[in-house]
Amino acid sequence: MNFPNESDARLARERLASGCETMKLLLNGLMDSKGRVAEEVHAIRKLGKSLRGGFSLFRLENSAACEIQAIGRLLASPRDAVSRFSTWNKLAWNDDPPLAAAVAGLLEQLTHSAARRPPPETMAWCMERVDAALMELHALPAENLVGRIAEGLEKIARRTAKRCGKLDHRVAKDFHEARKALKAWLGAIGFLPDGVIHRNPMHDKLAEVLGDENDLATLSAWLDEHGFTAKFAPHLWAAIEKSRLRLQRKASKDAAKLAPAKPG
Repeated sequence: MNFPNESDARLARERLASGCETMKLLLNGLMDSKGRVAEEVHAIRKLGKSLRGGFSLFRLENSAACEIQAIGRLLASPRDAVSRFSTWNKLAWNDDPPLAAAVAGLLEQLTHSAARRPPPETMAWCMERVDAALMELHALPAENLVGRIAEGLEKIARRTAKRCGKLDHRVAKDFHEARKALKAWLGAIGFLPDGVIHRNPMHDKLAEVLGDENDLATLSAWLDEHGFTAKFAPHLWAAIEKSRLRLQRKASKDAAKLAPAKPG
């Protein structure tokens, strides 16, 4: 690693600001009558996670990053519906055909009902959130950017190492927290110039495994909320738990081999 200098800091801020402008373009595009809502929302939320990591890099995790997080939460329904249906299909469970048909039918129906575009007032509010985040970024004194980035990297790296170090406990919440920490780390370093931080491919692979595990956890919560509980669908829940355990073991194994994320 080459320690971030003033040029790196300026470029990182420019890239982050550019990312926010891209977010605004995507939000405007969501108002267009063309395209597929779930896919467009997916692109917005994916960029949002990266932007949140970028704002954490500049120690704005409690202000600007929260503005971007609010957008992702507000627009979550369309993409979440598609993700749940996709996770269900990947599970490929059909031990009880009537039950499987009931779950699949409802999940598919929700993908259609959730595919409506948000009203203009909602999108205007989202635009305001991006503008508020940009104002926070532009208000940072130029002479303090290098120090902010150094502190931000250290904090994110320390949190990532801590979260990934807990996966051998096999506690559901730990996998969720590790995934969030990894996303923040990958988002943060993505705004730095090439060569400042080495991007370890294992971080991306672990984040993907944790994402699959989280998808199953989200599906489980949905099933429970809609009456498909372990009492009425014990074999389905056993299949989900088996798949989650396999992913948790893989994540724990990969995390144990992974050198801690660090800025130096």
